[in-house]
Amino acid sequence: MALIGIGVDMEDISRFENAEEKLLKRIFTDEELAFCFKSVKPYEHLTARFCAKEAAFKALPFDEIAFKNIEVKTLNDGKPSLVIHDDRAKGLDVKLSLSHTDCSAIAFVIVSR
Repeated sequence: MALIGIGVDMEDISRFENAEEKLLKRIFTDEELAFCFKSVKPYEHLTARFCAKEAAFKALPFDEIAFKNIEVKTLNDGKPSLVIHDDRAKGLDVKLSLSHTDCSAIAFVIVSR
């Protein structure tokens, strides 16, 4: 496999605690919002997913992709997975790691072919 890109992003959770619904709906898919707001601490999950999208922007080999075309899904084993809804991503292998504390979240994305 050939390494294409690596991206990382870190954000304060407070950034999303007072975010308007209109902004959240522009950034996150309905499935992501439903997952996060089922949680006891939804803003930690929202922030981690935002970090994943920002890290993906940095790692992907192309520009101009909408936030909602980068989607974080949770697999049956509880691990996060990144799905890129764009034909240009065909053949790319995308790996994601998320973590958060009470006040910040971080995501790493590795893209290879």
